[in-house]
Amino acid sequence: MTSLVLSTSTHTLTFHASSCADPGGTIDTPFYILEPKATAANVSPTGSPVLPAATDLTVHDSISIDEDMDSDRMTLKLQDHDIGSIPKSDVTYLAEFVLAWRSALAALEEQVQVNQISSFEDPLSSDYVTTRLIQERDSFIEEKTVQIRLITWNLHGEVIGEDLRPLLFGSSVLSDSGELQDLGIFFVALQEADPLTPTTLSANQVTIARWANQVLECLGESYILSASSELLGMVLLMFTHKKLASQITQLEISSAGTGVLGYWGNKGAVCIRFMLGESDLAGIAGVEIAVANMHLSSGIAPQAVERRRWEMSELDKRLKLPVFNGKLFRKQRNGGKNRKELLYQNGDLLDELDERVLDASSEDDMVAAATDAVEVKKFKENGMAKEYEIPAILIVDGSDKAATISTTTSTTATTAATINTDHVGPEKDINSIVFILGDLNYRLAMDRSDISQLVAKKDYDALLFWDQLRNEMKEESVLIGFQEGPISFQPTYKYDIGTSVFDTSEKARVPAFTDRILYTTYPSLAQLDYETFMHYISSDHKPVAATFELRTMLVDADKRAQIVKRLLHDLDARENESRPKVEVEKTDLLCPDMTVLSTVHQTAKLKNCGNTQVAWEIEIIDGSLIQVGTPEGVLPPGATQTVRVSFKVPPNVTHISEIFILRIINRQDYFISITGNVLPSCFGASLADMIRKPSGARHGFLAPQTGPQLNIPREIWKCVDFLSTRITREIFRRPGDETVGELVRNWLDNGDDFDSIVLDSLAKDGNKGTHSVAEQFIQLLELVNGGVIPEKVYDIITQGNDGVQLIFEAMPRVNVNTLIYIASFLREVKRVVIDFDLILEIFDKVLVRIPKTGKNKSRQKKKRMEFLKGFIG
Repeated sequence: MTSLVLSTSTHTLTFHASSCADPGGTIDTPFYILEPKATAANVSPTGSPVLPAATDLTVHDSISIDEDMDSDRMTLKLQDHDIGSIPKSDVTYLAEFVLAWRSALAALEEQVQVNQISSFEDPLSSDYVTTRLIQERDSFIEEKTVQIRLITWNLHGEVIGEDLRPLLFGSSVLSDSGELQDLGIFFVALQEADPLTPTTLSANQVTIARWANQVLECLGESYILSASSELLGMVLLMFTHKKLASQITQLEISSAGTGVLGYWGNKGAVCIRFMLGESDLAGIAGVEIAVANMHLSSGIAPQAVERRRWEMSELDKRLKLPVFNGKLFRKQRNGGKNRKELLYQNGDLLDELDERVLDASSEDDMVAAATDAVEVKKFKENGMAKEYEIPAILIVDGSDKAATISTTTSTTATTAATINTDHVGPEKDINSIVFILGDLNYRLAMDRSDISQLVAKKDYDALLFWDQLRNEMKEESVLIGFQEGPISFQPTYKYDIGTSVFDTSEKARVPAFTDRILYTTYPSLAQLDYETFMHYISSDHKPVAATFELRTMLVDADKRAQIVKRLLHDLDARENESRPKVEVEKTDLLCPDMTVLSTVHQTAKLKNCGNTQVAWEIEIIDGSLIQVGTPEGVLPPGATQTVRVSFKVPPNVTHISEIFILRIINRQDYFISITGNVLPSCFGASLADMIRKPSGARHGFLAPQTGPQLNIPREIWKCVDFLSTRITREIFRRPGDETVGELVRNWLDNGDDFDSIVLDSLAKDGNKGTHSVAEQFIQLLELVNGGVIPEKVYDIITQGNDGVQLIFEAMPRVNVNTLIYIASFLREVKRVVIDFDLILEIFDKVLVRIPKTGKNKSRQKKKRMEFLKGFIG
């Protein structure tokens, strides 16, 4: 320890400052020894001197210095007790001693605060709150219906410019009133989202962002992008309603490539996995959900089917899927081809490589061989296509039967194609759902001409009799335990781009149900639809979508918050009995007769009645109007402080009820309310209401709607009448004065005339009177309920000059009169100001109500400006 000795006229003060011998070592507690000089040395009965007692330094051991200007000495006090004086000539050493002393005090105060924080038990994690929440869980847990929409689309590398709303909403998503459900999750699975080349190494983030923005634009502001998973051309996007976002936990993504060399990402799967509705605090297990977007190898031949089995086996091992009742793949009893035989035997670009790849001696040679194979792909593919289009032999009832097509096979086909899950194994108590969707690339093992006949007859059951995926599932080779909804649409592959006509190229690919959506069963999961959309023609695939409803237990966050709030109050009451108290002078603050758009200031006084200093902070509840100047502070023992808050009164309210939390750190919370009435105001009123209150908004009674009425609101007339004789080049370009602005609002709301003498007296002070009236005029127009130019006539406004004559019959008379009056005023402004377009932009923002679903694009803005110019003349 470092020791310092200070000798005064009456005492010797020895200070041992703390030190730390090595990094991470124990810090010694500082202490001091105060010895009086005047007394004789004490001795023990044995004759040995009695050593003075050491005292540990505490935060209360302050040193103060009193300097007498008429003396050459300075008096020192320890805890307000006089310990003697020293000459002023010793001031340098005294400064060194006091600095070390006060540094030790600061370190102790910091350590006290750290200890207080670390020793405080978070109420949310306390046994009391947790136990009570579980006891009361029935009051905030409800069974809810969550809607899950899954969409898969192979884009063939094309950029989609078509409207996505039909695809997103389908036949079951929207309610009877055409609204989206509050509890909804959308999954958009894309394959070949970008053109695939030998140099492609990762997914295109620009494409992902474009799709995310397109979908969110359709879903609206209530939805967010919760997660995305991508692998080369495969993309999986998850969109969640904001009300449901807090119910999703443990979200993770995974991917696995099964393409070139068995690992490249041109084929494979991407997956999003999460828990829905899990809450340890409420004792809810939740439902584990996984969604996997797959793109498997192409081809109709038996070798291609075997390749897809191998891919399923790899994905079964490498994807992070939850435990579920089933498997992606079941090993064949008779073995199967080895990895080398299956890796590169068929497929599209970069899937099919020749023996040069398999026999390459190094990874670099493999990549080179892969690139060469791309160049010769077309020749090999043409030769293989004919071979793969030969109908395969299906195993039915244990015997080999040649596949034949007729209109009488529909019933048999339905039976044969039924997915058999009897051999999945004993049902386990598993709380999970797995969705598989994507371009699984399974084909119809039949002649194209026969497919066309059955498609024309819409005999899809007969088609599905020859569907490779259905037969693979029937034989329990892949997707064991999965279900698929009834298919009542024609094959989704392959079409001439730009049409809904099956492939007419030289290859004449056989149509197939390559794009699928499957799922594992769950007691409260129901499928509502399973559909494709033929009008999308940008790709050679048609998109496929399915909607599900899941009944599950979810936490009502608002109700739980109320219960937690009550329990915390109970817990505070228990804890406060044994803790130092802080007194708050008033917790109910009243603000009578508030005025719209005015700033209200309030204060709360608190006093520390304890023996140790406490820290405090202000917490503002989300969505509150309240703003705080100093959000935190430290309150010494016995001290009083004032907390200042303010808020701006919004329009269209009659009463204000706000709450902020004054939190005493490690002590208790004070909920301080601010309440009061708001006086009526024309700011936020409709034009129709304004003309029915000719004496001002605060004079209450509405004038009858029949009989003579004002042509325009008197408030607007007053502003224009005042401003029209005081137009300057700076009008609407400079801010007004807050105090003068409040005076102008009161005149308008009370129906009083403007005090021109007062306003004009401010001309020398930056012309604040005129600028304040102009500023309030703009605010008045901006806050008109329904707008001067309502949303319903927006289409007329965006016709530009052509809409000028149409507007007169499209709007209510008071709106037309008001617009004409403002236009007449703006014509006068136009003669004075230099850049009238800037003024016009201001009035475009406050006059025109733009639809929420519309886009404020530059072209529409130009049309609006053209309309206003044409109307003003």
